[in-house]
Amino acid sequence: MVNEIMKKAVKIYGKTAPGARMTKCAALLIATALSIPTFVILTLIDFAFL
Repeated sequence: MVNEIMKKAVKIYGKTAPGARMTKCAALLIATALSIPTFVILTLIDFAFL
């Protein structure tokens, strides 16, 4: 649903621009932002039960 909207070229003042695409840097930032809290939570669970 969202991807369909992003794939359409937008026309402004007669010029078209491609849809937004995730860069490698953005993918790395998202992966880091998800992995650090996951690591902390799993480490706390490990210390709590061992």
